[in-house]
Amino acid sequence: MLEIASLIVVNLVIAGIIGFLIGFIIGRNSFPKIKSIGNDSKLDDSRSERMKHSLNPIFKKNSTLDFKPLILSTPKPTGKDNLTKIKGINTKIEADLNNLGIYHFEQISKWSSKNAEWIEEFLLLPGIARSYQWVEQAKILHSGKDTAYSLQVENGEVEVD
Repeated sequence: MLEIASLIVVNLVIAGIIGFLIGFIIGRNSFPKIKSIGNDSKLDDSRSERMKHSLNPIFKKNSTLDFKPLILSTPKPTGKDNLTKIKGINTKIEADLNNLGIYHFEQISKWSSKNAEWIEEFLLLPGIARSYQWVEQAKILHSGKDTAYSLQVENGEVEVD
């Protein structure tokens, strides 16, 4: 009985090895081979450059996605909000937020402190969102009210460049 069991185990191991080798050979040959004719390094560079720009910016950085805030693919039909009305957001930061998919005060008003921390890390703005209280300002602006700073921006008293 022990001899038969040992023979079965040996046969199973041999069958596994043979199956692995056959699968490896078939899998290796099933992918099309891309051969480069001549010097196509310019073509390869432009293709890699296009691929780099087509990636969502969220995946270009090393920050974890655990606390990434809610993002949208496009602004609402009513249009995007003027995020520069929030103190601490200039036109460059607004463009970066828009590239991430953050267009509205409503989105920012729903951030947790971990979301704000994630944005600061991702945009390389240490402590800015929390020290300027972006979430609190966004809640006020989303409700339809104005802050003292947003009124100054509307009146042109503050330059947001």
